[in-house]
Amino acid sequence: MEELVVIEYRCPQNHKCPSVAICPVGALKQEGFDAPTVDNDLCIKCGKCVSFCPMRALQLQ
Repeated sequence: MEELVVIEYRCPQNHKCPSVAICPVGALKQEGFDAPTVDNDLCIKCGKCVSFCPMRALQLQ
C-alpha cells in the first residue's frame, strides 16, 4: 500500500513548508522550519502535496 514519505535531504528546512497548507486533511505537520512529518493514518494519498512541493521532497511510495 502506498504511503507518503518525506525525503528530508531534498527539503531545505529553512522556511514554512508550503505543502502543509495544501493538504486537504491536515496530514502534514511542521515544527519550526524542520522537514514536515506525515500522519499516514490521515493521509488520503491525493498527491496534492507531491505535485505542489517544488523540491520534490514529498513522494508517494
